[in-house]
Amino acid sequence: MTFDPSVPQQQTKVPAGTLLFAEGSSANTLNVLHGGTIRYLTEVPGGRKLELFKLNGANLTPGSVALFTNGRYPFHIQAEEACVISTYTMNRDTIGKSVGSRVSLGLMVARTLLREITELFKKSNQIRKITSDIEKVNDNLSILYYQFNPSVFPDIKPGSPIPEVSADVVDPVMRLCRENLKLFFDNGGLLPDRPSPQFLEEEHESQLTRLYPEEIDFQDGEFGFIRKLIVQDPKVLNVLFAADSSMLLYVCSKLANVLDQISGILKTCLTDLDEAFCRFFVGESSLVEKFYLILDITMSGYGTAPVEYVVPVLGAIAGKIEKYKNGHQALFGIPVANLSPNTQAFQSKASSLMKKFEETSPKVQTPSPSSVAAGVDINAIRQELDNSASVIIQFSGLEAEKVKEFSALMVKVKSLKNPLDPEGDNRKIRRTLGRHYWDMYQECFVKYMNSNRNVPKAVELMLKYGYFDETMVDDSQIAFMYTQKDSANPASDIPISLGTEWLEKVYKREVPTSLDEMGQNFFEKVKLENRNLPIKKESDIPPELDNPDTRLKFEFASLYEANVRLTSGSPATHFPILTKFHSQMAIDKSYVSKEILREVIQELMGIDYSVFHREVIYNNNELGITKEFIQKCVIPDFILVPSIGTKVMMWQDLSIHRGAGSKESPGRIVLPIFAQGDLKTMVADALAAFRWELTKSILGAEWNNVGNPSITADYTDYIQFFKKNKDLSMEIKEKLASDFKRFRNDRDIFANDYQLWIKYEADGVQRLNKVVRGIFYRHIPFSRQVRDKVAKTPAFAEIHNRFINIRNRKYTEIENRYKKYLNALGSLPDPLRDNLEFYRV
Repeated sequence: MTFDPSVPQQQTKVPAGTLLFAEGSSANTLNVLHGGTIRYLTEVPGGRKLELFKLNGANLTPGSVALFTNGRYPFHIQAEEACVISTYTMNRDTIGKSVGSRVSLGLMVARTLLREITELFKKSNQIRKITSDIEKVNDNLSILYYQFNPSVFPDIKPGSPIPEVSADVVDPVMRLCRENLKLFFDNGGLLPDRPSPQFLEEEHESQLTRLYPEEIDFQDGEFGFIRKLIVQDPKVLNVLFAADSSMLLYVCSKLANVLDQISGILKTCLTDLDEAFCRFFVGESSLVEKFYLILDITMSGYGTAPVEYVVPVLGAIAGKIEKYKNGHQALFGIPVANLSPNTQAFQSKASSLMKKFEETSPKVQTPSPSSVAAGVDINAIRQELDNSASVIIQFSGLEAEKVKEFSALMVKVKSLKNPLDPEGDNRKIRRTLGRHYWDMYQECFVKYMNSNRNVPKAVELMLKYGYFDETMVDDSQIAFMYTQKDSANPASDIPISLGTEWLEKVYKREVPTSLDEMGQNFFEKVKLENRNLPIKKESDIPPELDNPDTRLKFEFASLYEANVRLTSGSPATHFPILTKFHSQMAIDKSYVSKEILREVIQELMGIDYSVFHREVIYNNNELGITKEFIQKCVIPDFILVPSIGTKVMMWQDLSIHRGAGSKESPGRIVLPIFAQGDLKTMVADALAAFRWELTKSILGAEWNNVGNPSITADYTDYIQFFKKNKDLSMEIKEKLASDFKRFRNDRDIFANDYQLWIKYEADGVQRLNKVVRGIFYRHIPFSRQVRDKVAKTPAFAEIHNRFINIRNRKYTEIENRYKKYLNALGSLPDPLRDNLEFYRV
């Protein structure tokens, strides 16, 4: 039966399968569904229709959004089963009058719009989630494709400058590979020593400057209020809207606009999903096709990559193929179209190869490229650490009920092929285990302190590395952790603490507690949780609420646990207990000792000498010095927590945010003790965030005022108005518009440019545009040695001369003013002398 929506209908029966309203067609009726189920579909390239959601019931007005927006239906609406429907002649000009004159009709429209929004939002998030997973896997496969088949990329060598991707590269997969390899290596990414399926699950957001959001970002407070309003008692709403019908019209218009926005977001999500599918396994140019060649070569016995690494990855790809095919079917009710020619063959051959590999491979651990185990009696170490989990549990004194739950879940985790798998209930299991693990960790730490560090070896390794169970780590890991002895701490101006050392400082009140993830400090948290107590300042907190134990507990929850998770760089697979699946590179190569970290920080300070400086006020009443603004270097605390990952967290730019001395307090930067990337790049990224946030804290409300020049003000102005900047070509503007979309916020864009500034521009290699180079040279000047080198290049000559002139004027001004502070020997107080030296060029 053909349904004609242009003709008014009254309680018309429509058979199942009838297309009621076509996507993009004009809406000239208000439609009321009296009974039945309807489907909402959208058309994608190729003429295929994808089901989005269904609505059933009575008193629904499907498609009414068109009457409030552009006058056209945003989706196909089809009868899923026999329906009863009425249509009334209506258009954009008359809908307002109808809604205003009949409250019951207006509420019907509003509630339908809300249901459509809810279903569409849910579908958009489902699409976004699977897209996020595919995009991440695609990016990681592009890296592994290079590692397994480097001969295809003869011009790319890790450690050497990676060339820009040529316009001649038309194969979309090869282009993706080259773009990702350049980003990955430029941003400190390291190829895994032992490629495994786990690499496919890791998030390399910082190295690839990519975002993998699993949910769409939609914030609208007004919509939230209206949503709560519409679900209230109809009697109350009838009285409310009868008194002022314009409110109901506004509610319907607002909901229609929100639905229109969500519709646009959904279309974008569908486009992203289609692109991700194409790259993975649709069409002849896909990653599956590329890896099919590797599969064929491996099966022939002529592959160059180690079979013990390649085969498990190929098996994982076959699993992903099945997962994504099923996911598409579940999402839209139809199979993926135009699968790559060898998709089915890939699944069959990879499964066969994997089965053969598992049958023939020796049931021993894969040898690690680490040299740690050489000359070490692994059996003796394992014997000493036998049953470590029980030793740690008993030492911690964890409650019996918690021990029972923890033990049961540990058995389940250890039975998994990969305990870091993000699928199914694995995340929930890891979260529950993590909660009990941190209870034990805290109890073990207190006993560690009280016993003068005399604890079982298993507990010692847990506190420093996150070790827990000897059966969950491989020989190279256990040998390294057991034998590693850090050298004695040399005198240094850079404060670096192991996690246990930091917690001990907090316990002894040598340092203030940190901020939590919500930005609250210890005082604010206690005050909030004890509103009945007259607490106005920190000294008002009673001893039972403010003592070493409560401060330690707060520090665990605020800084320690949070940063063990965040420094992993992959929250989806995070597990605080160290396993052999965590490390993609030899553990001795990823270990961050205090000495190694100190060298990296000093190297970065040798380039960006003012990174830790801030402007403070210097007073010295004895010498008659009042309110002299000086530059002071305050190096933040660096804290090494028991984590393994790819992210260094700039946790605080200041340790005290209010009161006297706050601007001179050190910040806090947290690192994983095992860094799965280039440490210099990881630290530089955190220093960029530190610079940005410190400037904002020091300047307050003036941080983005271009009338008061600063790195934050000038750089945000550049981002905001780059399209109008006469110093940028059209090609650069187009590239910037595309590049900026990859980042969450202005700070992340700045951090990316800061990396290029430190890594390339400091060597005279031009990677930034003229405008950014000028801003950076003014506010983030290189050290004198670096300046002297780059000043000889044409790109720096002009801005270098300008910088020298400005600094010389500043130096002369300060020198003249400081003459009155000279003592009889002609010397200045140290803070003034240091400030004068800061401006010397």
